[in-house]
Amino acid sequence: MKRATKIGEAIINGRPVSFFTPPHDEPDFLWVDMQELARAFVPRDVARRLLSNTQRFDQGGRVATTARNGSKIATIVPHPIAQAVVGAMDHMSGHPDDGGPFFSEYCRQAARFSKDHSPMSLDDMLAAFKNSGGPFLAGNT
Repeated sequence: MKRATKIGEAIINGRPVSFFTPPHDEPDFLWVDMQELARAFVPRDVARRLLSNTQRFDQGGRVATTARNGSKIATIVPHPIAQAVVGAMDHMSGHPDDGGPFFSEYCRQAARFSKDHSPMSLDDMLAAFKNSGGPFLAGNT
């Protein structure tokens, strides 16, 4: 494993959300500060509960890790976990269909940020898609 490093921030739903390099050397999409992402859509107390629950998605392995985000330590998650949590927030907010407004906003801004700050070739994108989350989602951490 390697340390994830902050690349920068995107404005999502009017709030800054930090993006990071993956905490491993395998093909992968950018990782995101889970609490900042949740705070872009829900109140602070709900965001804290989501952050706590995010770390317990999988019984056998970790789906989150930590990284330095300025003066704080952030919990970061891979793109598919961020998508799942944002989709759950859509559902909790009365948008039960796939691709609700929170999901759409996150995906649009994450794609823009990635294009501008961490561009990938088509081959790299396909490899990242097949390996999203790397060893974390494969249960090898």
